Parts: sequence; structure tokens; C-alpha cells
Amino acid sequence: MKKFLVKMRFVTILALMFFSFYGKSQGTGKTEPLDPLSFGLVLDDPSMKNVVIKKDVTYLKDDKGELKIDLYSPPGLKVNEKRPAIIFLNAIGENEGAPRVKSWGIYTTWPQLMAAKGYVGISMEADGQRIQESISGLFNFLDKDGSQFHIDTNKLGVYAASSNVSQASVYLMSEKVYKGIKAAVLYYGSVPEGPFRKDLPVLFVISEGDAVRGGYTGLWNEVLKNNAPWTVKMGTGMPHAFDAFSDNDNARKIVKETVSFWKDELDPVPQPSFPNSTMRNSLGLLRMYPAQAIDSLKLLVDRYPDNTRVLIMYAESLKQNGKSNDAKPVYQKILKLDPNNVGAMVSLAAISYGENNDAEAEKFIEQAKATGKMNQNYYGDLGFSLLTLGRDKEAAKYYEMSLENKPNAHNYYNLACAYAKFGDKEHAIVALQKAMEMGYGPKSFIEQDPDLNSIRTDERYKALIAKAK
Repeated sequence: MKKFLVKMRFVTILALMFFSFYGKSQGTGKTEPLDPLSFGLVLDDPSMKNVVIKKDVTYLKDDKGELKIDLYSPPGLKVNEKRPAIIFLNAIGENEGAPRVKSWGIYTTWPQLMAAKGYVGISMEADGQRIQESISGLFNFLDKDGSQFHIDTNKLGVYAASSNVSQASVYLMSEKVYKGIKAAVLYYGSVPEGPFRKDLPVLFVISEGDAVRGGYTGLWNEVLKNNAPWTVKMGTGMPHAFDAFSDNDNARKIVKETVSFWKDELDPVPQPSFPNSTMRNSLGLLRMYPAQAIDSLKLLVDRYPDNTRVLIMYAESLKQNGKSNDAKPVYQKILKLDPNNVGAMVSLAAISYGENNDAEAEKFIEQAKATGKMNQNYYGDLGFSLLTLGRDKEAAKYYEMSLENKPNAHNYYNLACAYAKFGDKEHAIVALQKAMEMGYGPKSFIEQDPDLNSIRTDERYKALIAKAK
């Protein structure tokens, strides 16, 4: 982490170097050959020459000073026409005696390119002593007056790069963020502090020049922890500020991906020619929000009351959501429609075991065997149902039967869990060893599974874990 902080401190120093460069060179009347602020975006578009530019529009004026923006608009907009806008955030402020950030090459050509692509581009001034107030002030201005500049304030994208990322992220991840911001691009900056928002798509681009060991290792964990809609792009071979300083096609490709990201998030989504499908949505809900799938599947059951596939999905959804009493008559109906439906028999057996009606459960199993279709998958499914019910001895019995036909790591592992839960350490160790020999993992999952707590102190368990990856 220390190395990463040193690296990001270097980035800040680089920005300050840009300021100081101008402090030393201004007034000479000469164009400096290595003026870093003169370099614009490495990607252009022929239509950029047609962009309409309106400079120095005041967005915040008070007793502390006056702050302005430059607006870049597509040509030929009609009177009431509105377009999404991309705001290029200034979250570092201005330096006395140096050119305004919005006049830098990168902050004139980026918004100009986006205007050529059909958006309104905005670059801004900011007060370094009140960055959050400056950013909030800009969005307050857009909320009030954006329509007169053809801006659709419900479809805003933002860009922050380098040292701007830190303070820009503070605003973007706050509760006070402007709700019209629908997409954020963060270039070669430090990793924002979480929690990340679940409602803000972010494209986070890392340059290889900034990718110090350990600096970004926690980023993806934070994304997953918050279920945040982030896209993380590694700029392989790219230096810091590659969008201005890397005149090559790899840099241009990343810029093109960035434009596409804003387009995907801000433009209307093309609608399909086919009608909305309750069936399709039900499948999605089953995998994401199984409790919500019940109502959707019930509509399908009402529409297709004798369709066994629909009935099976409905019954399974009920059972998995703890509504076995409601699922039971549905499975019984399935058997009336399809007397040899093994899946329904196995599910009814699991429900009967859950009701402590072992005799009825075993009757369903015998019926399933009589069909000649009972296989290792059904035995494994039954074993899992019993394991979750706490019927661990019965779960072990059916997992053993499943493994007789087709051994696999997953069932061996669950067999180990079943044995461990009711205290049969010998068989638990043997089953766990077979599971791990067949590649079951990762190690961290095994170490954290409470089902195996009874064998943690066993030396054989410790030896297995020591060998695991």
C-alpha cells in the first residue's frame, strides 16, 4: 500500500508540474515543444470542426468568486431538442497564473469529440478550496438552466481522470449526488473508497504505468461486495494520461470503448420486435430472485394448467422458498398427469422426510426406482434436500447411492458434510479426501464451511487442508 500511495502522490505531483510549467513559461510568446497541456485527445472525428462552442458560461457566482463552464454542442439542434451531456469534472481546482483546467488540450478536445458524437460536452472551472461545492454548484446550475443549452439532465455522464478521481468519487458515491448522472468514467486514478453505488455504472480504467503491485488488489472485492455495475479495464502498455500522451491505436481503442460505454448507458435501448415474455422473465427470476418467481410462475400455471414443465418449475420454486405445503399438491397433480415423473416422486419424498413421514418418503422412492429412471442425479438431489433439512444420516445414505453410479467431487464433498454433521469422522475424512482428490475447492470455502466443524481438529483434516490450494 505504501508503494501505491507513493505512486498516486507522483500523479498529484505530475498535475502540479503541469501548473508550474505554465508558471515558468507564460509570457514568452513561444510554443513550448513539450507543453503537456497542449496535447489533446489522441482520437478525433471529422465532425469536430462543426461543433458549436459556447465559452465562459457562469454556473456559480457568489462572494467567493465566479466559476464558468464551456459548452460544446452538436450543430443544428432544434429549439427544444435535448441531448445527453458528458461533464468533464475538474476536481482539483485552478492554479493562480496558470491556464484554466477547462482550456487544457485534453479538456477541450474530449468534450468536442463527444459533441461530434451527438452529446453536449462540458468542461469546467473549479475552486480548489471548495471542490465539492463547485461540483454540486455545477449540477445545480444544470438542473435549473440545462434545458436552455439543449441538455437532458436525466441523462448525464461524467469523466474524471488522474488526481480528479479522488474528489470526484467522493461526490459520485455520496447521497447528495445528482440523480441525473447515469454513467461515470474514471481514468487512471486512485481507487475510490466504498461503498460503491449499485445504481451507477462505472468504467474504471487503469493504466499499466499506475498498476503498482497491491494498489488495485481490493478493487474487485469492493465491486463484488456492493454488487456494483463496474467495468474494470486494464490499459495494458498504457502510461498515465494515455488519452493525451499515447499516440497509438491501443490508446485510441480505449477511448473508443469509453465513448461506447457512455452511448450504451445514455442512449435509448433498441426495443425488440417480439412481445415481452413472462416465460423468459420467470426463468430469470428463478436464478436471481426465486421468491419473486412464484407469482410469475403462478400466472403461467393459470395459463397452462396441465403443462408438466410449468408445474414442475412452479412446485420447485415453492419448495425452495419454504412453501412445501403449497408445493405438495402441485407435485401430486404432476403425477396424475405423468405417473412416471421421477422428479416429482423424489421431491415428494423430500417433503415427506421433512414432515418426518419416513414411510411415505420411502414409498415414493420405491415408486421412482420402479420406473427404471432413478439415477445418480436424483439420488444426489434427494441427498441435498435432506442435508438442508438436517436429516444428515438419510442424506449420507442417498449420497452414497448417487456415488455408486457416477462419482463426482461435489457429491463426495456433500457426503463428507453429512457424515461430519452427525459425528462420523472416519467416513467424513474419507469422503472429503476423495472430493479434494477430484479437485473440489477452493480451500477457503472448505475452511469456512460450518458443516465440517466436527473434524477441524483431526490431524487428517489438517493434512488435507495443508495440501489444498
